[in-house]
Amino acid sequence: MSGIFSLLDSFKSRLDDSLIRRTRELERLTSLIRSELPPECDGHYHVANIRDRTLVIITDSPVWTTRLRQLGPRILSILQNSGSKNLLHIQVSSRPVQPRVTRTAETTKARPRHISPQSSQLLYQAASFIEDEGLRDALLKLARHTPDKSGSDSD
Repeated sequence: MSGIFSLLDSFKSRLDDSLIRRTRELERLTSLIRSELPPECDGHYHVANIRDRTLVIITDSPVWTTRLRQLGPRILSILQNSGSKNLLHIQVSSRPVQPRVTRTAETTKARPRHISPQSSQLLYQAASFIEDEGLRDALLKLARHTPDKSGSDSD
């Protein structure tokens, strides 16, 4: 376990102090806003940046983007009352969290694709004129991708 801590200490020592200060400032602003907004908003946004007197807020869905835009005047008031008088605008956008996809045998198994009987017939005819054995075998295999009359799939 001490190896992990030494790696983290080494990583931290390489961080630029201005980056650390900036991160702490964004976290402070997020906490300040969070303490004043309705509790149902918690966990759905964070302050991502300050750019050209604009506070940039990222939400986890378009619904929360709309809600925070509605709360924009209140957010600006909160910030200006806390001493952040240089912020004049708020930009809110969403970056939805991507759900983790768990693959099951059902989702990973490719469904057989079929071609029409006419296409199958043409592939068989073309294969009969091909001298290259690999290409001929590939065309014949592809030609078999037509549904059986019995209802079961071949290949």
